[in-house]
Amino acid sequence: MNHQGNFSIKPASQTRGAERTQVKANAKFREAGCNPYEAELFDLSSTGFRMNTFARPAIGKHIWVNLPGLQPLEAIVRRVEGNEYGCELVQPLHPSVAAHMQSKLGRA
Repeated sequence: MNHQGNFSIKPASQTRGAERTQVKANAKFREAGCNPYEAELFDLSSTGFRMNTFARPAIGKHIWVNLPGLQPLEAIVRRVEGNEYGCELVQPLHPSVAAHMQSKLGRA
């Protein structure tokens, strides 16, 4: 754990709400009132996902993502690194739904 001033920074693996699984899926997401953008999901958990996109949603922005077979899910952009975005689902997926989606979208 790194210490900077009076704050400590924990590795992301210690702050996640659920175990993430590598996936490979094309998806679309949009911000309120905007047209959808293409994205590639590359990991998924019951509490969030990471995606690669050329769109530029800002940290803290609410987006809606369409995963195959599910209704649009509201998420909040929490991390940005280049074209990779970490997003937290506003309403977590039920663990069985997350497991099904991870299996369905898992990398070959």
